[in-house]
Amino acid sequence: MHGDDRHDDPPDELNTVSVPEPFRDIFLRAQRYVQEYFSDLTRDPGHGSITIAGDRYILVRAASMSVEFFEMVASLYRDKGTDVARSVANNLLFDVAHAIGKADANVFRARMGVTDPVERLSAGPVHFAYAGWANVLIHPESRPQPNEEFFLLYDHPYSFEADAWLKRAVRVEFPVCVMNSGYSSGWCEDSFGLPLVAAEVECRAMGDDHCRFVMAPPSRIEQRIADYLAQAQLADRSPRWLGDEKPIEVPEFFQRKRMEDALRASHGALEQRVAERTRDLTRANDELAAEMAERQRVAEERTYLEAQLRETQKLETLGVLAGGIAHDFNNLLVGILGNAGLALEDLPAGSPARDCVSDIETSALRAADLVRQLLAYAGKGRLAVERVDLSALVREMLQLLGSSIRKKAELRFEPAASGPIVAGDAVQLRQVAMNLITNASDAMADMPGVIRVSTGIEHYFTDDAGSYRGAALDPGEYAFVSVSDTGSGMDAYTRERMFEPFFTTKFAGRGLGLAAVLGIVRSHGGALRVTSKVGTGTTVRVLLPLALSQVEDAAQVAESSARAEAASIKVLVADDESTAREVAKRVLEGMGLTVVIAVDGEEAVRRFTERHAEFRLVILDLTMPKMSGLEAIDAMRAIEPNIAALLMSGYTDEESDALSRRHGFSGFVRKPYRPSELAERVREALQAAGLSMRAAGNTIE
Repeated sequence: MHGDDRHDDPPDELNTVSVPEPFRDIFLRAQRYVQEYFSDLTRDPGHGSITIAGDRYILVRAASMSVEFFEMVASLYRDKGTDVARSVANNLLFDVAHAIGKADANVFRARMGVTDPVERLSAGPVHFAYAGWANVLIHPESRPQPNEEFFLLYDHPYSFEADAWLKRAVRVEFPVCVMNSGYSSGWCEDSFGLPLVAAEVECRAMGDDHCRFVMAPPSRIEQRIADYLAQAQLADRSPRWLGDEKPIEVPEFFQRKRMEDALRASHGALEQRVAERTRDLTRANDELAAEMAERQRVAEERTYLEAQLRETQKLETLGVLAGGIAHDFNNLLVGILGNAGLALEDLPAGSPARDCVSDIETSALRAADLVRQLLAYAGKGRLAVERVDLSALVREMLQLLGSSIRKKAELRFEPAASGPIVAGDAVQLRQVAMNLITNASDAMADMPGVIRVSTGIEHYFTDDAGSYRGAALDPGEYAFVSVSDTGSGMDAYTRERMFEPFFTTKFAGRGLGLAAVLGIVRSHGGALRVTSKVGTGTTVRVLLPLALSQVEDAAQVAESSARAEAASIKVLVADDESTAREVAKRVLEGMGLTVVIAVDGEEAVRRFTERHAEFRLVILDLTMPKMSGLEAIDAMRAIEPNIAALLMSGYTDEESDALSRRHGFSGFVRKPYRPSELAERVREALQAAGLSMRAAGNTIE
């Protein structure tokens, strides 16, 4: 085209756009199509319409969309200065042109029936020329490709915006071809299917030789501009931007809205004026609704993550609190549990007081369980292995949770005829049962149905491995507990995420959920399987190794309470709690040992220093005033390196065990303890020191 409506250019001459040779055929085909498209042009002033190939077009004076538009905006924002006015005008024009470019590209892509991104792009520069915006010259170093490496370096000879400013003989200090940037980046964005933005790096209105643009994804545009300016400087060219303190301004979506919000807050009168002049842009803003919705989604996700962070902080705080109270609370339980155990040993079998003392011991054990549950919830517990009757444990939890089960749900318990007996931590296994039962109840909601809980022994086959999660199991017999419900069931998405920490389908989460259950089962050497289907319910089946030994606890109690006739063996006990000291003294004297008491670490070191040759064993509390148990044992070892020692503490985390081993203790006694537990640890320490006990004769040799 040469400024008239002639469409008789030679069909093989590409004269509307300049592109690298590899793209010539693609753009030539696009030129033929657009030329044919624009040849079907009709003007009907009587109806105020211009039609091209069936589409209605409009003519707009170039100056009104460029220099005159800037002047109008400058008058509106006069009190804010030229930079603010230019920024508002730039972003308004860019947003509108970007949207128009995307829309035009979408229409031409459908008309031409092309799918290749470069072919989609090809009609853009030709349409640009025919529509009177500018010619296009694409530089060979461009890389038009549908990924983050997209890069386009191109010129717009005869830009209508630059010509409008030059016609006014107005010399500016900023690029003016904003709509050119917006339209071309919008067209390319639709063609390549990725976000793109363009910025003018040289402008004839500024005195440069070209109107030159750089286009790239938003994440790469600044680096691409910097690379171009660096190469220009190396080539000894002088774009106006070189040496300028102001950086090249990259159009930014939504900057207009942020500026309007700030202006409304500080200038009430200006708010009304801006609102009146932006009302006509409401339709254009509708196209931005999708991005606004995405921002809302991100904000909601951030809120959710912040809530999770607060929950984690609560757990950390609970851990600190649990650790702080465990020592003092367990010291109290030492007195209750220890004295109850000693009293039971002294009371005759028919004494009416035995039942009362036994109830005291049971309550103290339950209180100790509560402390361990608190520490386990806070992440400070450790596995306390004992023989557990799985059916009895589940029955106990069903009785405890009976009032909280959904009223319309029928609860059916089908226990094994006896047992099964497993070796595990009863507290943690109760947590497994509680979680599975409450989950089944929640799944029932207000629907009538059945919750079936069963226990027993089953054979695990190698073929079952694919359906179970947890520890790797060998084929053989395992104890099982199964919890089934006829509730809503789980969809595929929920089944995929059900073992993630803190994932929940409930209105309010209750902690680690199935993640904690899986962790406890795995730590016990077991595995679990979940089968669920939407509308039919869920079944969780847990397998646990059977206990190997059938030795009764009573035999261990009898052995640990056996007396020793070795009064010549002296034991030094240091604890800052008087009750704890007295209980330890009674237990040790009941074993036939001679006991010396110290009220803190400093007194213990003093007594040991005076009579170290007489002591065969020292028992030290971990935390004591003046001098801790660790400091005390270090001081004693300086005098007697081989002295046997036990460490006592109310803390139940693994750190206590590590500390006892690190400082050479023979063992660790966790508070609160039964008399038999302390006696067993003492017996082991004395045996390790070269002394042995014969329970049958109640002696220490």
